Amino acid sequence: MVTSHTDGTVLKVLDLGSLPKESAVAILGTIAKLEKKSFPATEVFDFTPSILKKANTRVLFVASQSVPLSAIAYCVYVRWRRTILLHKLCVFERFRGQGIGKLLMGNVLERAKEERCDSLELWVDQARMVARNLYTRSGLREECVVNDYYGPNRNGIKMSVQFQR
Repeated sequence: MVTSHTDGTVLKVLDLGSLPKESAVAILGTIAKLEKKSFPATEVFDFTPSILKKANTRVLFVASQSVPLSAIAYCVYVRWRRTILLHKLCVFERFRGQGIGKLLMGNVLERAKEERCDSLELWVDQARMVARNLYTRSGLREECVVNDYYGPNRNGIKMSVQFQR
């Protein structure tokens, strides 16, 4: 998916698995650094090259025309049967508030429908209001709250959307 950003910059959502291995590994390094800055140590995802070998796992990233083959945002999802399980979605701090998360989330939803999935599910920290608002605007509904899901006094909310066919 290619889109023009509000400032005229061209943004692309790319699948890391579609790149040459050398490029994919370099971008994984950038993603791993962002991951460590954005999430508590207990929630950091392991972005090693082995992730590229997992047939049911996708790492998507947003690249900017002005920063070629570098990630300014990313997400990780796993397809499990006819469900997409969204594990991570993150936008570099300096690019937040510009609709990039919406672009990435829209791409994930589009892919889920193209892959003929029945639903998309995720868990989000109850305190992460920006993320919850993005998911709600993308059509997901809050299903339940699990106390201390992410640790003491850090509740998790399960969100999902069902697709019509």
